Amino acid sequence: MVQIRSYPLKQEPEKAVNEKNSWLWWFGLSIWGLVNFLQAYFTELDPDEAYYWMYSQNLDWGYFDHPPIVATLIRLGTTLFPGALGVRGMTVLLMLSTFILIREILGRPKGLKEISLLLLLLASMPMFQVYGFIATPDAPLLFTTTLFFLLYQRFTKQETLLNSLLLGFAMAAMLYSKYHGILVIGFTVLSNFSLWEKPRFYLAGIFGVLLFLPHLWWQYQAGFPSFQYHLIGRDDPYELKHTLNYLVNQLYIFNPLLVLLVIKMLIRFPVRSALDRAFSFTIYGFLAFFFLSTFKGHTEPQWNAVISICFVIWLYRSSLADQLFGLQIKRITLISVGIFLLARMLLIYNPFSFKSNFHHREWVYELEELSEGSPIVFQNSYREASKFNFYSDQEAYTFTDIAYRQNQYDIWDEEKKFHNQRVLIVGQSDWECAACKAAELTGLNKKIQFADSLQITQKVQLAYSLPTENWQAGALHHIAVELSNPYPHLIDFTVGSLPPSLVGLLIDEKGNRVEIDLQGSNSPLILPEVATRSFELEFAVPDTLQGDFQFGFGLKTGDLLPRVCSPVSRIQIR
Repeated sequence: MVQIRSYPLKQEPEKAVNEKNSWLWWFGLSIWGLVNFLQAYFTELDPDEAYYWMYSQNLDWGYFDHPPIVATLIRLGTTLFPGALGVRGMTVLLMLSTFILIREILGRPKGLKEISLLLLLLASMPMFQVYGFIATPDAPLLFTTTLFFLLYQRFTKQETLLNSLLLGFAMAAMLYSKYHGILVIGFTVLSNFSLWEKPRFYLAGIFGVLLFLPHLWWQYQAGFPSFQYHLIGRDDPYELKHTLNYLVNQLYIFNPLLVLLVIKMLIRFPVRSALDRAFSFTIYGFLAFFFLSTFKGHTEPQWNAVISICFVIWLYRSSLADQLFGLQIKRITLISVGIFLLARMLLIYNPFSFKSNFHHREWVYELEELSEGSPIVFQNSYREASKFNFYSDQEAYTFTDIAYRQNQYDIWDEEKKFHNQRVLIVGQSDWECAACKAAELTGLNKKIQFADSLQITQKVQLAYSLPTENWQAGALHHIAVELSNPYPHLIDFTVGSLPPSLVGLLIDEKGNRVEIDLQGSNSPLILPEVATRSFELEFAVPDTLQGDFQFGFGLKTGDLLPRVCSPVSRIQIR
């Protein structure tokens, strides 16, 4: 009798299998990178990207709106690549690195099925598509948040000194990217109270704070402008549209085709590890935090972008655990990727003449021609000033008045270049002016007027002492004031076609403004450089007003709106 012996099939080592199939991962990543490099090169800059490019021309430890990483990345990119690609080049590389880190969190998927599933999920997330090439602080935040989750995963498994220091570095890197990183840290800590019992977690936190100190010092020296703006400056009266827009935007930023499957996943996904708990708290924490934020003003869709990282990882694991769920995911992601590719091509070629910030820089060249070679000063538009600076050969500046929010231009001293010069003022379409004219530019409607011998007063400040907070309508008031000029140039209140002037400001509870004409005794017609002048102002309270108001002083340039140049006091008119 012939005895048949069976031998087990030879098994390839796990590392060999990984290397054998990794070609698909790197091929997919290469295609993604190529598409984004082409998109970055051929697509016009959004005005916000031009604003961050302006950051990069003045490197610092902080900026009015954001921490400094976006500026550093753009500065590095512009040394490597030309034009718009220079602004966006590091963003493209950063998103590729984000994908590699997500793969690391998942333990480097090995099979062709697993790798293709992960690539499709990554490409089907709208936030990854958008910030795969657009240069904003959101791209570095996505990268540093993924790095934080990877290092947190390793720290919970091995609390070594190295892992502790790396975790602290990741926390600082998130905060240097965008202030939303503090929410990721906070929700992660809330998800795992045992961290408070680990000395090396305190070490990680202390190391992160030490790394972040240069930015905090910059904030202190600048008067904490970012914190005041983000915590207070965005407060607006509640409007239902803010909440409704927020809810609708969640459908778009997490892919409307995937939303139902995402909800199904959130209900069924088992939370088994410390990292899973961190994801769970991050998802629900971000959604709840910014939902509540809608009660104090508008929220931007991308503020929840970091949740995309959690969704991709959980959708991947859910797809492997449930074959039917995985099949549904693959079908939807394939459709999504096709739609995104079509949208990408439309963004570059714009065959239907879409009007967007990516498609009408012609106004820059039109305005350049209208300026007759003079510098341009924009009223209330840091975005347009930045885009003009990027695409033209002329310098531009923007000033902020009472109707607009402050920005980085209010911190820089770029305005000094324009003092006593002939400039073209580019005002908003509602500018009530006698000598200006309408300019219908491509995609923009503006009013323009040349100003001779423009007097720069943007950083002039006025201090006063209010004798009483109860005013009588129609009564005459005298207030002693001090006007301080920090500039190394004198300011002449009598020269130029748009000379500066002081006004009183009354603002009611609904935000309506009333300007009060001032009459001064010994008021200066010339304010010397780096000097303070004291004098007395006289004005009459309008007899038509009654109620509670905010009062302060403003500085005007010609008939443009004033900017508030003094502290604001609460007064009551009877």
